[in-house]
Amino acid sequence: MENNFFDLKINPENIPHALLIISEDWKETHNQVNLFIKKILCIADNESKSSCNKCKACLTFDVKSNPDFIEIKPDDKGKIGIGALRSDADTSRGLVNLLNQTALVSDAKIIKICKAETLTEEAQNHLLKILEEPSKNSYILMLSSRPYKLKKTILSRLTSFSILPNFLNDRPNKSNIDESIFHIISKEKDIAELTEEEITSYASLFEETEDSLDFYNYSKMRILDTWNDENLVFRLNILKNNVFDEISNNLNDVKIKKRTILSSLEQDGLFNFLEELISFQALMANKVAINKKIQLDSLFDLI
Repeated sequence: MENNFFDLKINPENIPHALLIISEDWKETHNQVNLFIKKILCIADNESKSSCNKCKACLTFDVKSNPDFIEIKPDDKGKIGIGALRSDADTSRGLVNLLNQTALVSDAKIIKICKAETLTEEAQNHLLKILEEPSKNSYILMLSSRPYKLKKTILSRLTSFSILPNFLNDRPNKSNIDESIFHIISKEKDIAELTEEEITSYASLFEETEDSLDFYNYSKMRILDTWNDENLVFRLNILKNNVFDEISNNLNDVKIKKRTILSSLEQDGLFNFLEELISFQALMANKVAINKKIQLDSLFDLI
């Protein structure tokens, strides 16, 4: 049976009309989303959590020809304009047309929007009207690593999840380390090439970093003293993962959640913090000469 994030998070009898998947643009993320989409489109009388892989809906989805599914991606300029919503260049079918027509093969119609943060303002306004009047048996799945770039009116109409790639097949057999750690490690390293000792070391660093972000243990001076080392990239990825989780919890009005220093921020503050964090990471990735301690100080001043 295919192990999928959505099997645990979503009741198949009550799937939200519009979903926001907060995640990096990972191949594994797309794999999990596509498994979920395929299961919804599957028309077999199948009680398992996976698709049948045999019906017409499954087979046409596998070869990217299912008429009840559209995937929308940014254009060559890195944007999703209103034209992409009105017409799909590959099939001459638009999002609106698909939602308004009767499903041809499946019992549902699905639109997947990749890198939703690249939607232009005009495209977002167009999408908002669609979200306000959902079509029967239709679903919109939006993937984004920067949800703060979406209009608040759109965010308010989405059910949000922060998703981690499934590295169960890649982790060493003896390791019982939490999956979220593998998600963060894999941003920098090939997990398959790491030794058990190296992974254990990362796990200890993860716990130490999480502890420093705990609401009751937080000390800005402690972070400035301990984070400014060779593990800063890893620590910042842990921090960003916490921001994603906090945004997702706020959007879904989760009452019981982990208390971190980010819990004191309102949604606007979280979006601002995330934008500054991503800018900091971009400077490091581009090897720009910066004083990392000053950058950290400036970042945590936002809390």
